[in-house]
Amino acid sequence: MLGFPGKMGMSGDKVWDAYQDGQIQAIRDYCETDVLNTYLIFLRFQLIRGHLTCDQYQAECRKVRETLALEAGQKVHFQAFLDAWDEK
Repeated sequence: MLGFPGKMGMSGDKVWDAYQDGQIQAIRDYCETDVLNTYLIFLRFQLIRGHLTCDQYQAECRKVRETLALEAGQKVHFQAFLDAWDEK
């Protein structure tokens, strides 16, 4: 609804099974993208509450995109997050 990627590749109910299968990196990737979504929702909430101006909100979102782009070469899930965000 907000235009953010949302859950990607895993959901919380799958973490235990992934852990038992030794998929620690997949869990880490899931947690990192989950935190990104939560932060973006927080920013939108702050915008709605009037604690951020539209320009400030857009600047913060731009910072997230720029930071992810810098890391996307080493962290494929960050590139996938950016791609999914751009599709929305």
